[in-house]
Amino acid sequence: MRRTALLAAAAALLALAGCAKDGGTGSAPDVTLEFWYMPYGGPIQDRAVVQETEEFHKLHPNITINPVRIQWSDALTRLSTATTSGEGPDVTVLGTTWVGGFSALGALRPYTDAEIAEVGGKDVFATAAWSASHRLGSDEITALPWLTDVRALFYRKDVLAQAGIDPATAFTDWNAFEQTLQKIKAGSGTVWPLAIGNENNFGIIHNVAPFIWGAGGNLLDDSGDKSLLDQPAAVDGVEYYQRLVHKYDDPAAMKLTSSDVPEAFANGTGAVTIDNSQAVGDYLADPDRPGLKNGWGTAPMPAGKEGRFGFFGGSGLAILKSAKHPDEAFAWVKFLTGEESQRRYSVSSGLWPARTAAIKGTRLESDPAYAAFRTMIAAGRMYPSIPAWIVVESIIAKDLADLWHAPDALTRAQVEEILQRTTTDIDEALQDPAQTGIN
Repeated sequence: MRRTALLAAAAALLALAGCAKDGGTGSAPDVTLEFWYMPYGGPIQDRAVVQETEEFHKLHPNITINPVRIQWSDALTRLSTATTSGEGPDVTVLGTTWVGGFSALGALRPYTDAEIAEVGGKDVFATAAWSASHRLGSDEITALPWLTDVRALFYRKDVLAQAGIDPATAFTDWNAFEQTLQKIKAGSGTVWPLAIGNENNFGIIHNVAPFIWGAGGNLLDDSGDKSLLDQPAAVDGVEYYQRLVHKYDDPAAMKLTSSDVPEAFANGTGAVTIDNSQAVGDYLADPDRPGLKNGWGTAPMPAGKEGRFGFFGGSGLAILKSAKHPDEAFAWVKFLTGEESQRRYSVSSGLWPARTAAIKGTRLESDPAYAAFRTMIAAGRMYPSIPAWIVVESIIAKDLADLWHAPDALTRAQVEEILQRTTTDIDEALQDPAQTGIN
């Protein structure tokens, strides 16, 4: 009887300890997760993030999400510090081009097969988006697709009408595109044909890559260990793009960064620009600006001789290996990649969801302004998910600056010379076994 009494007392103490741990309610213990996200725009995205934290908390009352806004310009350094110190967020947004580098460092907690099945498997996401869920050549999934940076053309309807241009045929292929720009320059008077920013070269890469692909070229080979930028097809694409910029770009736009161009276009700079789907939401919300009030539209990127391609970027969701609450962190990731959250977030922010079914029943599916982006989803192409991509991108940005800052369009021979130097620089970087691209 004495032994039975002791066991009963011990059981009672364990029960009390459990009640103390969960607040005496019998529910799971309260947990706070730190979530780092990078803005693609202003307050619209901040409100969308807060909305999702509130919706998640309704379903998981014991889990509180603490969203921390990190500027893209600071994010790489802060994440690098967090992964080496072990003091960082539980869940973070990762730019698609960063996944390879952080995966190579072993900083990310891989998703299990069971977890991938829980979110619906890879087939529920856009094919290009899934290609950035893991390091090239690896089977470990370290970042589940979240948002998509897919780009298309924006144009002013009034300027095209004044130049006698039919929008239905204005941008079908490279020849039509250049003819459209020529007609605008000859007939519009005060509005330049293009609005392309040339001050931050990383944004420029996203604009020029579709022309390289459309010409049949590529940036790297399939294994991601050799540059192909000096090959004739890549030279064709770069030569075509830089000629358009020098002949038709608004001089005021050339002095801007690519992130400043959407606002400038809305205020009357240029007749045609390239941007992602978030600009549609911004323009619909404030349509009375000088560049918008007389009508605007979107069109898919023009097709090159090898087809239509568009830059496909965006972000994924990663759980750090140092996360203090990995199970709760996965619950948050599963929520954000679910169809309801993806649909709600995309409608609120204007950003395209990585989950393909999430556009159903929304304005992304039905509004004509988004039609070009629906086309470009299938034509999107991502950069290779290799550890050294950040270094490769830096080299391209540095070397190709000579193209955009030249006083006039360069000859093919001059373009080829620059791309040969770029290829040499990239190949040297790729041969460095210590190069992960995260410094």
